[in-house]
Amino acid sequence: MVKKIVNIQDISKLVSITDLELSPDSNDIVFVSTTIDEKENVYKDILYHIDLKTREHHQWTYGKGRISSPKWSADSSAVAYLAEQNGNNQLFVLSVAEKQVIPVTHSDTSIERFEWSPCGTKIWISGILEKELTSTSLYQQIGFLNMETKKIEQVLVGDFQYRLEAISHNGKKIVYGITQEKNHEFVAGQPLYIYDIETKEQTMITENQGHFNGVAFSQDDSKIAYIGNMRQHGDATHKELYIADLQTQTNFCLTEGLDVPVGDYAVGDFQNTTSMVPVWTKDDHLYFQVSTMGDVRLYFASLDGMIFPASPEMEHVIDYDVSYDGEFAILAISNLTKPVELYRLEITTGEVEQLTTFNQTYVESTVLLEGQPTITMGAMESVHSWLVAPINIQEGEKYPLIVKVHEDMHGMFANTFSHELQLLTAQGYGVLAINPSGSHGYNQEFAKAGSEFAYKDMMTAVAEVVETIEWIDDRRLAVIGDSYAGLLTKLLFLDTKKGDRPINEQTDQFALKLESMEEDTKFVRLTEASLNHLNVHKPSYWVDRLEQKLNWLEEYV
Repeated sequence: MVKKIVNIQDISKLVSITDLELSPDSNDIVFVSTTIDEKENVYKDILYHIDLKTREHHQWTYGKGRISSPKWSADSSAVAYLAEQNGNNQLFVLSVAEKQVIPVTHSDTSIERFEWSPCGTKIWISGILEKELTSTSLYQQIGFLNMETKKIEQVLVGDFQYRLEAISHNGKKIVYGITQEKNHEFVAGQPLYIYDIETKEQTMITENQGHFNGVAFSQDDSKIAYIGNMRQHGDATHKELYIADLQTQTNFCLTEGLDVPVGDYAVGDFQNTTSMVPVWTKDDHLYFQVSTMGDVRLYFASLDGMIFPASPEMEHVIDYDVSYDGEFAILAISNLTKPVELYRLEITTGEVEQLTTFNQTYVESTVLLEGQPTITMGAMESVHSWLVAPINIQEGEKYPLIVKVHEDMHGMFANTFSHELQLLTAQGYGVLAINPSGSHGYNQEFAKAGSEFAYKDMMTAVAEVVETIEWIDDRRLAVIGDSYAGLLTKLLFLDTKKGDRPINEQTDQFALKLESMEEDTKFVRLTEASLNHLNVHKPSYWVDRLEQKLNWLEEYV
């Protein structure tokens, strides 16, 4: 079979997978798939189910909107999830037996988070629950929804942002985060509190100045695992996994000696990621994500300090859940040449079974290129990069090189599928994706380094690759970056002209500077567009953005 090359419209053929969750008895999975409706120019989410005994797949929802956060009831008889209605998230409950979906909230505000009460008769929720019962600043509250009456009773209300984190298995305690900032999207600190539902007692369980979330109760409710840090180095601070022993009232950091960050810091364009929450097994073992050397792997930890990776290298574990007995994990995995699919990992043997094939036809019919890991000596220490050659490279021929800089100073280019990267190689460009100083996925000293070190790392990496790789045309170099990467793009171009024609997103000041230098400049504004992920805003924005990039590169590089 003759394979096709990647094009811009391929985004309509790719399927994203998020929000996977095992049932309490570990016999079933639910997850959300996302596709593009080209006609309506929207993203379409579907709730799917897999019976792990029979391996049968079932589509459980058929709507056109966005859905997220499916969660099983304690008896596995129902699944609740959030669905977007008129711009707000509302709560829906699906009966597993009847496959009937019932809307249980009808608010003109949005439900942000929820957790089933183990009794199944109520669901704890957080969000702006009642506009008329709160101040004009619209702080988020925590309350519960009575499943019989569909009435919401507020429990934690005030001039704070309350964020529901977890509920104990016996239903007697909840853990929540609290902040005083009105804009809860950009919060530096969030301590955690535990609330006793019967006594109404509230107890702080973390330091006040740190930021903590990702909370999970142990199976016997005697301990709490949570993720966060004290922000000693701001956003560069590694996130750690902590344990709070509720019986001894002590806390300790379980991953202190790991020196790589807990969580998923992979930079991608195709696949959204879900929030990181550690998973307890019945034996008080824990599973969680760790970003390391371009991989995002599932890690195992015991309370006595034993920690090791449980999933293979050269992969991006996007989402995960682990069975109650700890025998197997369900993983959503991607790599450089494979968009995400679901897999079953037998933890003791390492045996892997693929459970879904949403993107298999696309992979089998399309030319997708592997990257060559490269190591160069940077300003502080070794710097990790990926070099991908252009498609159909011919010996003796020269090809242009695109240097990609990630948009988040503390992000991490990773072994994950990138539609844009594959598109650039299909157009005849080589791509060098660099993780300079400041990137996560490496040690703490590396992560907290400033942009001046990142700039030197970029320069050294480009120089070494250009000098050693024969197919690179050193007269045809370009730099692509946005947000923080825009800063490095400016430095690379304005200080050195190393990149002949930079593409720098989110920076009108750079365009004005180039115009003053009488350089060829084009400023494009894509209103309402997001630069972070393909499936945040309308698909047409992503198409327009890529077309602008390719047109510029074709003309000037």
